[in-house]
Amino acid sequence: MNPGLLYSMTKHELRLLLRSRWLFNFMILFFFLAVLLYLYGLQSVKSDPAEVTYGLEGVNDNIETMGVNPEYYGLREIKAEEGNAAGFSQSAYNRSIAMLINLSLWMIPVICMILGGSSIIADKENGRLSLYRTYRASSGYYLISKFLALVLSLFFVAGISYGLFGLIFSLAGSSFAAHIYQVFLLVNMLLILVFSAASLLIGALSKTRMQGLSAAILLWILMVFVYEFIIFTIIGWVPYAFKQNSLFLFILLNPVESVRVWSISKLNSEYVFGPEYLIIEKWGSNGSLAIALTVSISLIILITILSSARFLTKRGV
Repeated sequence: MNPGLLYSMTKHELRLLLRSRWLFNFMILFFFLAVLLYLYGLQSVKSDPAEVTYGLEGVNDNIETMGVNPEYYGLREIKAEEGNAAGFSQSAYNRSIAMLINLSLWMIPVICMILGGSSIIADKENGRLSLYRTYRASSGYYLISKFLALVLSLFFVAGISYGLFGLIFSLAGSSFAAHIYQVFLLVNMLLILVFSAASLLIGALSKTRMQGLSAAILLWILMVFVYEFIIFTIIGWVPYAFKQNSLFLFILLNPVESVRVWSISKLNSEYVFGPEYLIIEKWGSNGSLAIALTVSISLIILITILSSARFLTKRGV
């Protein structure tokens, strides 16, 4: 691989994206989401704090156990580990935060796929890709430069929005509020990475903008809405002894679901999955959940880029 050539191509693609009006509109959108998180989500957590006790969300409730150890029923107290920056006893997950997480999970994928796919399709329509084929460089350079430029530009706009608020709260000494913004920023960054790679596949397979738009919307509907019903249907056929492992495997296959589970774990709210899945709290505390998420996302990105390069070379312009 020629690093100099890749750097030059990425710099050129990044310059084109930074001039795009779409990117400026997305910056406003990210800033709006950050403000909404502060005015709606964070204020709801402050006004209605929830302490995690025995895997339950109790708000000024005294649970009478009649002298019976709650662990007998599988309700184990979730204790924050010492020295862990995210180890808050307070849960940061309620209806408002859940709605804002879902909003990011719904919006970021379709933004990345439409913006990245349209960039490749535009090169096909104006002949730039045909000109590129006359040079002695593989399609991998072209796709990787597109991927890096899209990721860096969206990281820039997301970092300005969420990072600014997170920095303010960190300087003000509000570590809990800064932690929430950090989780939301990481959620957006993970989604940008995965679906920027997915946009390459859409651009490689589509010949017109309408085909690209249709493919992006179809994949978005499948990953965000339909996938849950597919999981429920398949899990119903799996023997009980293998249900938990099968469920986690299917979750890791869909970055939307894996990022959702990871974000809930980082917000100290594993109890929402029920006592059967308190193992998620254990995985989150020892780092297994983060490792599994990183490996799955890395594999998805790698497979997507390689497939896109193959399709772009095979199909031609």
